[in-house]
Amino acid sequence: MDFFTSDLHLGHEDRVIWDKRPFRNAAHMFDVMRDRWNAKVADSDDVWIIGDFTYYGEESDDTIRRYAEALRGRKHLIYGNHDGRIKESPALQSLFEECVYEKYIETGERKIFMYHYPLVEWYRRPAGSYLIYGHIHASRDDGYGFMATHRTDSAFNAGVMINGYAPVTFEELKENNLKFHRESDKGE
Repeated sequence: MDFFTSDLHLGHEDRVIWDKRPFRNAAHMFDVMRDRWNAKVADSDDVWIIGDFTYYGEESDDTIRRYAEALRGRKHLIYGNHDGRIKESPALQSLFEECVYEKYIETGERKIFMYHYPLVEWYRRPAGSYLIYGHIHASRDDGYGFMATHRTDSAFNAGVMINGYAPVTFEELKENNLKFHRESDKGE
């Protein structure tokens, strides 16, 4: 089974505050996210991390290794803007099935293009491919506004904040995005 997530920012104390994440600190955030991840994901599942596994790699290589090894499944990393330490380290890259800047997959009848940033156009969009992105967390800024107005049926935010701080299936991703849009329309 395929799961999707982004913007974990593991180990980042300030991200807990900036995003108003419901955790006491970064260690608590990791514990909760690890437990939710491992409750859903089997070792044979593929988890597509659409950027920002950690935060600029401020953590040591050993800490990043500990994070990755504690999470079940075959992990694929689509680089985000905060994955610099992993980009520079073959040893850290080896913790993932692959580390790439973008990825296109076909699963059953579904075509999916993954990229860390929201896009207006993406590979095979006219042929019906979906975009799964991250980067904007749970922001409702103008980037979100554009995506919510023009791409609600074809582009989905995999950010942990709108997906229960756990990897989600495509169906869950779609439903969570629709719920987030409905809440935004109500002004919540």
